[in-house]
Formats: sequence, C-alpha cells, structure tokens
Amino acid sequence: MNTQPTESTLPVLTDAATLQFSAYGFGWGYRSFSLLRETVRTQLGARDTSEQQIRLAFELNRHRILRAVGQCVEIPYQGETIPVPVENL
Repeated sequence: MNTQPTESTLPVLTDAATLQFSAYGFGWGYRSFSLLRETVRTQLGARDTSEQQIRLAFELNRHRILRAVGQCVEIPYQGETIPVPVENL
C-alpha cells in the first residue's frame, strides 16, 4: 500500500513556554499540536529553551515529532490544539 508521509508546518513560538505547529496526514487532514519548550529541551535535546535552540531541536527531531503526532489520529478532533504526548516522543 502506498502511504503518504505526515507533513508539518514550521513551529510558532506562542509564548515563553510553548510552541505550536500543524501537521497533515492523508485521511485525517490538518490538526494543531503543541509542545512545551521544556519538553523540547529534555526530550529532544535542545541545549536551552531559547528560540534558536527550540527551532533547531524541532527541525532535527521532526521525524520523531511527526511519528508521535501520527499516534494521536485516533483521538476525536474538534479543532483544539492537541498537546503532543511526551511518552510518544
């Protein structure tokens, strides 16, 4: 079976503690997701929670992040922002 890859937008740093991005998967469309900067630091290897380090860690770990959000597609979606489960990273 030919499967389409999950894609994402670039992250938007919404405040001092969070980043938000959208992901798209064939069959489930666009969904909004969020990650805490501290989670990016501890789980994805950012040196600190500065914007530069958070963006770098997001890009270097995009495949892990997309795999984690792919596990959330079974959750009913009503347009809200879904926190990426740390255990999926």
